[in-house]
Amino acid sequence: MLEHTFLHLPGVGHATERMLWERGVLTWQDALDCSQTSLRRCRLTDLRPVLEESLNCLEKRDACYFQLRLPPREQWRMFHDFSDRAVCLDIETTGLFYSADHITVVGLYDGQEYKAFVRGQNLHQFPAEIRKYGLVVTYNGARFDIPFIQAEMGPILAGLAHLDIMYPLRRLGYSGGLKAVERQAGLTRPSDLEELDGYDAVLLWRLHRQGHRGALNTLLRYNAEDVSVLLPLAAMVYNLRTLDLPFSAPSIQIPERLLVNLPYDSELLEWLVGGR
Repeated sequence: MLEHTFLHLPGVGHATERMLWERGVLTWQDALDCSQTSLRRCRLTDLRPVLEESLNCLEKRDACYFQLRLPPREQWRMFHDFSDRAVCLDIETTGLFYSADHITVVGLYDGQEYKAFVRGQNLHQFPAEIRKYGLVVTYNGARFDIPFIQAEMGPILAGLAHLDIMYPLRRLGYSGGLKAVERQAGLTRPSDLEELDGYDAVLLWRLHRQGHRGALNTLLRYNAEDVSVLLPLAAMVYNLRTLDLPFSAPSIQIPERLLVNLPYDSELLEWLVGGR
């Protein structure tokens, strides 16, 4: 899909990109093959250097180059080309403010395996693990997860592209928190933990620190169910957005949601839900 994209080029907006497509300029190579006269008719100057740079960055698998140049609502276009290097990320914290609170759990899911990095146990291993990937997928991560990580761990995400699927989902009409979006998309959770929310995650960490034996397992199960839905949502976004294009773009098979089998404390869950 990226080779059909012109929005990242200087002076190109949606109207100009659509004009290029309608005139048969569907790819970067098409644009490179065009005469300067044809490009000027589309109100463009010489784009050859930027087009060649784009081809080079795609060949080098530099997702960050495109993320920095695409509008947030259009960054979904990166997903097809970099899905093989993508990892979904979701964090749990002691509160909402990265200036005062801290990370308790970082969950990663790459389509094959869920990994949890827990404060006081193995959180120090997270920076090395995240560097194995090229594209980080989150929901509301631009405002929450990423600033928290940067405030606590420094620039460990530098050079990694970030796709926050909340923005393209909103453009498609899906709004609210992650669980609300899941329900709208028909991706409801396969367990009783669907009723928990972010505040419950804070309480679970407090209970864990106080010595409750089932609290950490329940928190990790909650996190795993959050992070594992991001991959099918990202694929859904990509497929839906490509339907409006005036050409045939490759689709992505929406992956099955991870069946999370991590243990949790059902009595603790009942207490949390019943306390509302």
